[in-house]
Amino acid sequence: MKSTIKKFLFEIQQYRMILYILFIVVCLLTICKVTIGTYANSVTNALSDKVIRFHVVANSDTTEDQLLKQQVRDEVIAYMEPMLKESTSIDQTRELIKQNLTHIKNVAEGVVKKWDKEYEIYTALDYAEFPMKEYGDVVLPAGEYEACRIIIGEGKGENWWCVMFPPLCYMDAAGGVVPLEGKEQLKKQLNEEQYNLIVNKNNRPYQIRFKIVDTVNSYLNKPNYKKIPKKK
Repeated sequence: MKSTIKKFLFEIQQYRMILYILFIVVCLLTICKVTIGTYANSVTNALSDKVIRFHVVANSDTTEDQLLKQQVRDEVIAYMEPMLKESTSIDQTRELIKQNLTHIKNVAEGVVKKWDKEYEIYTALDYAEFPMKEYGDVVLPAGEYEACRIIIGEGKGENWWCVMFPPLCYMDAAGGVVPLEGKEQLKKQLNEEQYNLIVNKNNRPYQIRFKIVDTVNSYLNKPNYKKIPKKK
């Protein structure tokens, strides 16, 4: 009888110990989640306040629609690049984009018309959730960013992107390394930690912190940069 009671008490102690360990693990995981989430938000919020992105989303992933997207990109950049190069602040760039949104849409519609398509064009300067994107050797983690968006037709295709402020949308950098002068302006807008986080130097693997930021933000916020607001 006594041995049975001892065994029972021993099992209860073990059960309590397991519950205690589980409680500690849950607490640690919760603390880690909150800490990482706070860090991820602080990084993306800091970056979002310093950059304005540019996105062109294709109607679909067919070869023709992707080529159409590229021409829209080229003609809009050709129009905006001279003005963007002269901008000295994010506020100035924001005003330039707002003042030229109608013309940007007209440029895109002109390209669509030349291609004998009837796609509608959506243009806006607004905030949206974006997945991680790479432009040359500059990478922005997933998160909410202000962006000049052009959505062609149904907007179901792959998108092309760059940065309008600081001006990185150079015609000769569409698929390669971002020009040095563009990165120098970017470096002036960010602190050392932020700059080192998004610029891949010497093709080194991206830092663990970047992976954390990207993973957390991708999990917490689903991308909606292709979404067109419903007309009221």
